[in-house]
Amino acid sequence: MAEKNKHWAKSLSDAINLATTVAAAVAIGIFGGRWLDGRFDTDPWLTVIGCLFGITTGMKAMWDKLDNKSDSGDLGRGTTDDDK
Repeated sequence: MAEKNKHWAKSLSDAINLATTVAAAVAIGIFGGRWLDGRFDTDPWLTVIGCLFGITTGMKAMWDKLDNKSDSGDLGRGTTDDDK
């Protein structure tokens, strides 16, 4: 039972970490684009580019996380060492 709780807590921690990483990437892209739009008077083009850059960065972070999980064989399927 304790092993299952640790696995659940690790999965929750990974999900929260990934969610904040994606949110931060998108927010930095949007706010950076808005700042550059104000500085260079290119409204709204740099905001759109910043948003797309943030979304792309978030997707890359998700891809890397999934790739690392698949290499280690831990995809969060709820398996334990007894199942292997």
